[in-house]
Amino acid sequence: MKTANNNFEFLVEYITAKVVEWMIKDYGLGLEEALVQFHNTETFEKLCERTTNLYIESPAYVYEILQDELRHGTLRGIND
Repeated sequence: MKTANNNFEFLVEYITAKVVEWMIKDYGLGLEEALVQFHNTETFEKLCERTTNLYIESPAYVYEILQDELRHGTLRGIND
């Protein structure tokens, strides 16, 4: 299903853009640094897995999960 793949990719990219925007604002990071940091998190890994359904959540929810991961060094409550 090409449309389903396009929707999935769009949602992942949209959420990523919002999360990175907030990381830049909240942590004073540059664009490249924020992108690299986010792409190297468990949160991003889970966002890219269809089975977690994280891609259908709001960017704010994903950002909260990321902040929890950054505080605690791990994700809790999101199953593989």
